[in-house]
Amino acid sequence: MPPLLELDRVWKRFARDWVLKEVSLAVAAGEAVALLGPNGVGKTTLLRVAAGLTRPQKGEVRLFGKPAREVEAERGRLLYLANPPAFYRHLTGEENLRSWLLLLGKAADDRAVAGAMARVGLPLGRPVLAYSSGMKKRLALARVFLAEPKILLLDEPETALDEAGRELLFQAIEQVRKGGGAVLLATHDRAFAEAAADREVVLS
Repeated sequence: MPPLLELDRVWKRFARDWVLKEVSLAVAAGEAVALLGPNGVGKTTLLRVAAGLTRPQKGEVRLFGKPAREVEAERGRLLYLANPPAFYRHLTGEENLRSWLLLLGKAADDRAVAGAMARVGLPLGRPVLAYSSGMKKRLALARVFLAEPKILLLDEPETALDEAGRELLFQAIEQVRKGGGAVLLATHDRAFAEAAADREVVLS
């Protein structure tokens, strides 16, 4: 069975600077892989390439065993959580979740949204502009619980989370893995990587 996510000899540059040089990486179904390396080494760029948000100059990205360009219709099964996560600041948390589900072409079920908000410990009716950084990270995790993605990409997901928030993060990762999905997370925290992932890849 082919990996759910595969980068094959990927090169990416900005202006004249090469950020990624011939990077190859694969994440299988049911696997969580931690991408380690210091700030500025290209971890976020690699995640954005994997998510299809930026194109590499050379190399290929494969999703679900096929070239990424051939699976555009299946991109709703991939979820990328940036750091910091992006939301509509003047909408409430639940309004953000409903809007996001509609953009994915999914039913914005009020009970499911309220249940996800309760699971991550967030109140209803509060605009995101009043959220702390940790609350925004929890709202991002609510997306995972709602969407049940097959490929989950996480950029520094542990930052700004307290102990209870980290437990929710571990639950989200485990939900994807147990559902036969693949998780790729970027971090510079080796202790977190060892706790969250099956194996580690170091980007230098």
